[in-house]
Amino acid sequence: MNKIFFIAMVLIISATSCTKKDITPFIALPAINFIDTNQVAYEYSFLGNPNPDFVYQLPVRIVGNVSDKDRTFNAVAVKDSATNAPDELYEIIGGYVKAGQFRGFLQVKLKNAPQLASSKVSLRLKLTSSNDFIAGTNENNTFIIRWTGQVVLPSWSIFKLYFTTAASTNAYNLIVYTTGLKTLSASEHARLGVPAAQSLATAFGDYVKQWNLDHPNNILMH
Repeated sequence: MNKIFFIAMVLIISATSCTKKDITPFIALPAINFIDTNQVAYEYSFLGNPNPDFVYQLPVRIVGNVSDKDRTFNAVAVKDSATNAPDELYEIIGGYVKAGQFRGFLQVKLKNAPQLASSKVSLRLKLTSSNDFIAGTNENNTFIIRWTGQVVLPSWSIFKLYFTTAASTNAYNLIVYTTGLKTLSASEHARLGVPAAQSLATAFGDYVKQWNLDHPNNILMH
């Protein structure tokens, strides 16, 4: 009986000695993901930019809680078939999420070079874990960025409603020349409004008509 009593007392003492302060809660770090990974890639053109480099900011968002301090994260270049940019043409600066924010940016310095006047380079980036974040899912932690010195055609889904159904470099250059429009996304179209978009399309159409009348042997074509 004494032996049973002794064992019971040991168990009671052991149980009562484990207080709440001895239990360390597990707190998972928030995850960091790229936004709009359904896109093929982000693209940038140095056309019209005389500077030797450009800092591109790729948007990211976190899955988790906001913080009262600024946080940072990292990324690396993935040297696979999607990457053909030489190391000297880019620099991965790093990423940040400001205090109180669910979204942030990965900063990548893209560098210009004479070869970009006739070519395009690409770089696949992959988010990596840091002291503040863990990398997100495989579907959302990689993205491709491309840059060139040539014209990069924007989304044509709204342009085709007002200007021309066929996307081409010649048509795009003429739209920029006659209207100043470089992009026309759904959100930009909403801010611009239909009447203003129609007015710009009219300016474009009038220019094309007048040019073709004045230059019957050199009409504007795609």
